[in-house]
Amino acid sequence: MGLGGPERWTYRILQEPTLSTELHSLANPVSLGNVEAIDFQPSQLHEFRSQDRMCIENWQMPSGGTWTFTAIFDGHVGHATVEHAAQTLPSMVKHALESLLRSSKGHVCPAAVSGVLSDCIVRFDHSITADFIRLFPGGLAGLQGMTSSQIRYLFQDRSSASQNLAAATRCLQGSTVLLTLMDPAKHNLWIANLGDCQAVLGSRTHTGDWSPTFVTALHDGDNPSEVLRIRSQHPGERECMKDNRVVGFLGPTRSLGDTWLKLPSIFSQRVLLNFPREWNVQRPETYIARVKSPPYVSNVPDVHHIPLSRGLPGQYRDRFLISCSDGLADLYSGRTRTDMIQRWLLVVGQSIEKRKRAGNLALSLLRDGLGGDNIYLVSQKLTVEMEEKWMDDVTIIVQRF
Repeated sequence: MGLGGPERWTYRILQEPTLSTELHSLANPVSLGNVEAIDFQPSQLHEFRSQDRMCIENWQMPSGGTWTFTAIFDGHVGHATVEHAAQTLPSMVKHALESLLRSSKGHVCPAAVSGVLSDCIVRFDHSITADFIRLFPGGLAGLQGMTSSQIRYLFQDRSSASQNLAAATRCLQGSTVLLTLMDPAKHNLWIANLGDCQAVLGSRTHTGDWSPTFVTALHDGDNPSEVLRIRSQHPGERECMKDNRVVGFLGPTRSLGDTWLKLPSIFSQRVLLNFPREWNVQRPETYIARVKSPPYVSNVPDVHHIPLSRGLPGQYRDRFLISCSDGLADLYSGRTRTDMIQRWLLVVGQSIEKRKRAGNLALSLLRDGLGGDNIYLVSQKLTVEMEEKWMDDVTIIVQRF
């Protein structure tokens, strides 16, 4: 498998139909209308359970009609921030959209909906910061005036310790987010991205081939524009980006949470370092010392509006959107991004045309990434006996229009 050094790992070869049954069980496939999805992590150890979350909902709005909302949250360092985001952000978007539709009597311009998505993401991230800063009356000045004993008491007092610890933990951890929103007429699609999840739109051309539209840009250290943005915001700080990571630590350059990279380092030095078990790296003070002129991580998403209606009969049968966490791309390592996306479109397109589905369209794409018809490759991914996590979490949502 290319993992774990020179050691040889044991796995079981599963024959069909057992192999497909096992994959179906681990992938948790779901469907709602024209939306199909999976959430996959083959390791059954509790400490390696998936840090991805997803949400698929239909919203009946006051102006009439049903809006379709989907979200993928890819957590890192732990579960606190990603779980909080999955439980809170969708309802924020729904309430903000309801308010917009009421005030506009159902007639909204696309830019206004884009603004709702961006505003909700930024406000949610600000709420994580605010919950943490609220622990220190007076903010930075208040923290500077507190003794170490007073700070420790905040997380030891029985009446508030649990709530305070939750607020601090959300600042240590983080999550990316990819939201999509579809209007009732299916004429407009909005996509908001913060982090390194991906969305690609597949459209059938007049020749019958599937053509991709890259909807999202990756917000990580492999994106030169993101690296340039961070370096230009922190001139003279050679380690603001190190080894393609923010201060050498974090892969995504935009995210929810990761508040220690958005606040003055004194908050981390005096407060967050008191939670060593919450860090997934040795000597976190090495990275904290590189925080000189925060913020380093942005909470501002890219939001795209895609008009889908061109007045052509039957057009919606010829388009689909693939949304996924970065774990799917990891399964196609060695391919260029263009080749990888073309493969995704081919797999999903053929599943639609031939109606040969392994449960649903997202599951068909996962099966291809794991090895397709090669039962040895797929069996490796499902049954390898390792005491560590051998692959990233994979979440895939496929929407047909």
